[in-house]
Parts: sequence; structure tokens; C-alpha cells
Amino acid sequence: ALEQAVTERTRELQTANETLQQMNKELESFTYVSSHDLQEPLRKIQTLASRILDKEQQNLTESGKDYFGRIQKAAERMQQLIHDLLAFSRLNTGDWTLETTDLSGLVQEVVSELDETIAEKHATIEATELGTAPVIVFQFRQLLHNLIGNALKFSNPGIPPHITLTSRTIKGGTLPDGTLLPEKAYCHLTITDNGIGFDPKYSEKIFEVFQRLHTKAQYTGTGIGLAIVKKIVANHNGLITVTSEPNKGAQFDIYLPAA
Repeated sequence: ALEQAVTERTRELQTANETLQQMNKELESFTYVSSHDLQEPLRKIQTLASRILDKEQQNLTESGKDYFGRIQKAAERMQQLIHDLLAFSRLNTGDWTLETTDLSGLVQEVVSELDETIAEKHATIEATELGTAPVIVFQFRQLLHNLIGNALKFSNPGIPPHITLTSRTIKGGTLPDGTLLPEKAYCHLTITDNGIGFDPKYSEKIFEVFQRLHTKAQYTGTGIGLAIVKKIVANHNGLITVTSEPNKGAQFDIYLPAA
């Protein structure tokens, strides 16, 4: 009787898992298609608003110009949201290959992309001797872009951002919670900053889609960036944790299989 109950329960779980996988595929497809379909009318809104502002300047009141400016900003924000949703949906599909990659080189690429913000905020970024790790290159570049970009965005007003990246190889067993394979070697990448930080009670919540700890007026963004980071780490069969306190910066610890 026990054996039969176990067999039935296993069958139920398999069915539930297949149903869940199918639902995930449908959701990914819906996100991808609807995002593409949304982009065309959005482009038209942006184009028409720009034309009116350019060609009808003399006929618009100051409040009219302000309204069209707001339309443009809202459209830009929606465009960024669509872009981020597409990036998130793409992480669920694809046959990716791991490449042993120089992490310092990837960091330098990201620093070049963010050079205007870095100069504007007088930020310093320390990242020496990070070594190599087997990664999905385009995804890991995105991960670094999101984490370094966040550290720049959530900096303390008046205090130049200081971001440090370090890397070392550890055995999974050195982590006390048993979430990694004990005898397996992992690349442990740490990213720390001196920014505004956040309450530790949100350390899990910030990785969820659309979670924002600050208002749009304070800080721009769509609330998808860290969800993308977590998904990328999961695609590498790794682990990411964050520790932080208000006004004491944040530290992200990423553990990736080293081989």
C-alpha cells in the first residue's frame, strides 16, 4: 500500500511539473510576443510627440510643452520596461555554452559602458586580479552591468561611489548553510559599495521582479535588474546573496561552479 501511494504521489508530482513547465513556456512566449507588439505603437507615440514639440513649438503653451515632455518621459520609461522584460524572458530559453573567461576583462567592458556616470559621480572602481571563471559571457556581462550600475545609482549624495570587486576560489563546504556542493570548487565573486544600502529584511525581496525599495522620483529603474541578476546566477547553477544596512553600503556575494 505504501509503495502504491509513493508511486501515485510520484506520478502526481510529474504531472504537476509538466503542467508547470508548459505554463512557464506559455508565459515566456506571451511576454516575448506582447513585448514586441507593444514596441511599435510606443515608437509611434515617441515619434509623434517629438514632431509636435519640434514643429508646433510656437503654438504650444508652456503647460502644453510640459505635457508633451511628460509623454516622452513616460514612453521612455515604458520602452525601458519592455527592454528589461524581454531581457528577463530571454534568460529562460537558449542553449548556452560556458566559456572560461577573464572576469577583469568583462569588468573593464562594463566600466567603459558606464564611463559617463562614473565620471559624473567621481566614482572609483577597484577590480584587480579577478582571475577566470566558466561563464555564459553575454549574460555575465549583463550581471556585472546591473550590479555595478546599481552601485552607482544608489550612491550616497555627496559621497563619491567606491566599488570593489574581488574574487577567490573556495570549496562549497566552507559555506555554513549547505546550499553548495561541499567538495566542489566555486569562484566566489564579491561586489561591495559604499552606497545608501537598505534594511536587511529586504535581502530576499530585492531579487523579485518589480520590487523597488525606493520611489521612482528618487531613483530611476524598472525593478527588474536584480531579478535578471538572480536568474543569470541560477543559469550558472550558482548562488547569490546580499548583505546590507541603511547608509552602510551593500555587498553581493556570488558563487559560481569553478569547473
